[in-house]
Amino acid sequence: MIIEENGLLTYVGDTFKIRLTRYSDPERLNSARNAARYLGKSDLENIRRPLNIIKQGHVPAVFRGEMAEFEFEDVSKEAYDHLITYSTANMRVAGGNRALKSDSFTMPSDKMKNPERVKTAIQGSMKNYHGLLESGETPQVSRGAMPVNAKLNTFVFQFNFVTLAESVFKQRIWEKGAQGNTVKVVKGMCELVHFMDNELWETFYDWYGEPATSWVEVRRKIQKEKITVNQLIENLQLAVEGKLTDRRGNPLPQINANGSSFEELNKLYGELKSMW
Repeated sequence: MIIEENGLLTYVGDTFKIRLTRYSDPERLNSARNAARYLGKSDLENIRRPLNIIKQGHVPAVFRGEMAEFEFEDVSKEAYDHLITYSTANMRVAGGNRALKSDSFTMPSDKMKNPERVKTAIQGSMKNYHGLLESGETPQVSRGAMPVNAKLNTFVFQFNFVTLAESVFKQRIWEKGAQGNTVKVVKGMCELVHFMDNELWETFYDWYGEPATSWVEVRRKIQKEKITVNQLIENLQLAVEGKLTDRRGNPLPQINANGSSFEELNKLYGELKSMW
């Protein structure tokens, strides 16, 4: 859910909040000017040109100077560690646990066999961590016993648009396999920038997100199985009739002969699976 809190656009998650503290190009005018300069055009306020650069597969360098800055509240160290891996992040501000204390934790969002046992184990780690603090150990020593799902004190990350589209969103929500709590946090970030410029981020999704990665999977499977044109025609006909199976005899999705060729080929060959 997105609300306005203290004048800032804020995403309210189940156990955390993310505030969009800065967004550099809400009307897309700076990107439009840079796109015009890049292509030698005179209409500097053509805000659709940056979108066309993405759609035509050009290097989206006009967006590298644009940034979104997020303030994270009650986000776990687990998600923090996943966000900090992006070396092209513009800025990181975090008190961390060198001088500050974590008071609570977040449960995993991935499938758990025994949630109560997991909760008890994490609570035990928090108790050990707090016990070291209370015994007089410094926060930087005590954090050695802190569970990875402990909530960090408020921290700030700033990312340029290209890093968000090509790396953060792509790897953490547009592809499968990211850990549950990280997925929830990055989805919140994505919703905030969509709120600012839905058309831009929908375009990034179309060309860097699931539609694009599914199409890469279509290509991979067709090449791997060395499918000829005649075989493809035969497979498509069987799929329309709901009779196509894979090499193990498992049924493949039925497709619509009158549907979009892009969407139906994706349905047939573009299923994405986690590498984990």
